[in-house]
Amino acid sequence: MDLANEYIASYKIIIELLDEIVLVFGKDKMTMDQYSKILKVGLKNSELGKIPGTQDQVTFGDIDRSRSHKVKAVFIIGLNDGNFPSVNKEEGFFDDIDREQLKQDGIELAKGTLEKLYEDNFNIYKALTTAENKLYLSYTSSDKEGKSLRPSMLIHKIKKLYPNLHEKSDMIKKQYEIVNEQVTYQELLENIARLKEKEPIAEIWYQVYQYYKQNNEWQSILQNDLQGLYYTNLPQQINKENVEKLYGNTLHTSVSKLEKYRSCPFSYYLQYGLKLKEKENLKIHTFETGSFMHETIDEFFEQVKEQKLPLAEIEEEQIFQMVSKIIEDNLNLSKNFIFHSTAKYKALVKRLKRIVSKALKYIIQTLIYSDFSIEGTEIEFSKKGKYQPIVLTLEDGKRIEITGKIDRIDTAMGEDGKYLRIIDYKSSSKNIDLNEVYNGIQIQLLTYSDAICKEEDIMPAGIFYFSLLEQMIKADKKITQEEIEEQIKKNFRMKGLILADVKIIQMNDNTLTSGTSKLVPASITASGTVNQKWTNGVDKEEFKILQEYIDFIIKQIAKEILSGKIDLKPYNKNGKTPCEYCEYKAICGFNTKQNNNEYNYINKKTKDDIIKKMKTDVFWDGVKKHHRRIRIQIKFLSKNKGCFLTPSQKTSVREKQW
Repeated sequence: MDLANEYIASYKIIIELLDEIVLVFGKDKMTMDQYSKILKVGLKNSELGKIPGTQDQVTFGDIDRSRSHKVKAVFIIGLNDGNFPSVNKEEGFFDDIDREQLKQDGIELAKGTLEKLYEDNFNIYKALTTAENKLYLSYTSSDKEGKSLRPSMLIHKIKKLYPNLHEKSDMIKKQYEIVNEQVTYQELLENIARLKEKEPIAEIWYQVYQYYKQNNEWQSILQNDLQGLYYTNLPQQINKENVEKLYGNTLHTSVSKLEKYRSCPFSYYLQYGLKLKEKENLKIHTFETGSFMHETIDEFFEQVKEQKLPLAEIEEEQIFQMVSKIIEDNLNLSKNFIFHSTAKYKALVKRLKRIVSKALKYIIQTLIYSDFSIEGTEIEFSKKGKYQPIVLTLEDGKRIEITGKIDRIDTAMGEDGKYLRIIDYKSSSKNIDLNEVYNGIQIQLLTYSDAICKEEDIMPAGIFYFSLLEQMIKADKKITQEEIEEQIKKNFRMKGLILADVKIIQMNDNTLTSGTSKLVPASITASGTVNQKWTNGVDKEEFKILQEYIDFIIKQIAKEILSGKIDLKPYNKNGKTPCEYCEYKAICGFNTKQNNNEYNYINKKTKDDIIKKMKTDVFWDGVKKHHRRIRIQIKFLSKNKGCFLTPSQKTSVREKQW
């Protein structure tokens, strides 16, 4: 802006000078030499005014653009690996060799990676040599998510050049300093917060507090901020009366809702308790696109069943034709009008046809090369569905009624009976994580598997996710069409949890004798045993523990909901939280810097540790229930039968039961 103002002032001076020459000399003729002298005299007597910069001045700038004069002190921040010097990996459409060739032919393009490297080194040199008295270098130890960051290689070089260089860090203990009013005030608040947490602070901060308290300009600001230090956004537990109004004696829910509660209880309360919703916009959400794909796949198998088409004889072209017709027919329904609204969604329709057709090709292979056949698609757990709602009763007599839907159920006959596997189509990449199962945020497939196994008296063979994502193949070399198909097939392999038994694995993939299956997440060794390293599975006993734990965790979640517990405590698994895409984050205002705002951290444990912990939780829950029943029996006998037990008799009964 300063330079722009100088140009404006210079322009005005020249125009004024030309106006004066016209005014004085009018139409008089003169030589070029005379005219030049007159101009010089006029410019010599003109002045360009500029307010000088203050003595204490701070200039902020980017290292690439700053062209500063010599200054007393320079602060260079962000000296982290990859930032200083910057990493120029992308060469653009033209690489460095192309650019050099074009340059020789007289065509000049933007700088290549080598020129940028030279320029970066020059800028670094200028930045490090600009200071006259002091040079401060700083780097961050971690990013905003807490991941560690490495210092730049320049830091190591400078340390070698100057062994006596003193390095300070506030990573362990923050250094507080009294500087200007604004900065000192912020540090005062931090020290007051530390005092609130019963941490010791320096005596000087009591005097600083008195200064701001007695200062007329800061009094009201300090009062408001002190109130903010004691503010909490934590919700209170819902009272019993309101819980009854919200849910009654029977909690009507679904497994996805229970998972939502465990993801964040407060978010569940806002969505399913208060039923708050965002204003609907004209756009396609991932869920809606996924549902559309599910419907297409289900209808495809319905047509195959009606037309009695052998799956092994259906060609890829026939699959595409059938899928295209199903999609076109479904788009004529009024609920799918959005797909005709813009050219963008018309292109999306073409892509959907291609993705669904390709996915169906490999879904059919999981059936052709296995002993399983489709028992049903879009199976509902409801009063009108194939299976009744899942009903569980709590100790206090309250009930949980779970309704829902499964994408696909397959069954097969084994040597020792009938086996079941559940398939869930996903428009994202997903796998079974027992850490999430234990914490109750991934219990859907296990819940339905347990319910069907109990009702039909059949055994579980596995629970799987089939991804409907479009598969992209990356290769550093030229590969054949067969290799591409093989890679796509591998990417479409189902993920999930399988019963780790060789016979069951071969029922899921009857082409497998040894090695890793291309259909399910399992592997068999050359000696004919389950390869535990490459198999995501559990044995029969462990599967039984999982099913028992599902019953336990559902009741635990229901108890918390029906007790009015709505904690503001989202889960955090390796930095991944539900808050990022939560539509209610503006309401809760969750922030770990707020008082008692904490995540429910999901720590990664091994499969054996999780199974052991599940078994322990289920066991002790059973013991508590048994103990509770004994107490009720003792109370009943004492009250109604006139039979009074002595303390020693009560102890004896409890000891036997325990």
